[in-house]
Amino acid sequence: MTARSRRAVLVLALLAAGCAGPRASTPIDGPASLAGTWRGRMSGPMGQAPVLLTIEEDGSYRGILYVEPVYRDVAGVISVIARGRVRYEGTDGNGRVTLHEEAGRRVLRLVRDGGGGGAELTPAK
Repeated sequence: MTARSRRAVLVLALLAAGCAGPRASTPIDGPASLAGTWRGRMSGPMGQAPVLLTIEEDGSYRGILYVEPVYRDVAGVISVIARGRVRYEGTDGNGRVTLHEEAGRRVLRLVRDGGGGGAELTPAK
């Protein structure tokens, strides 16, 4: 394979990887647009654990986190500061909130300030 054909293969691979990457954030108009039950995984200093959250129309949320061998209550509130700027404040810390559409499903991400954890959730069925 010539140097030119190797470069062409590399460029095509990079383009394909870029197309498969995460989608842009979906705007969150208000906490009511997130209302419902969400499930996924939460990570933090103690590791990763399954979590089930119910978000109310006012942005308050309650849920349970299974940190083996016990369940732990989590609670907080999601606030829309401005279009494109959404924050959460809860028992497991504070951070930003993003919503994405990936492969036809909604993905809610809570990203803790300063790193070190957060959550990735999808609507519970």
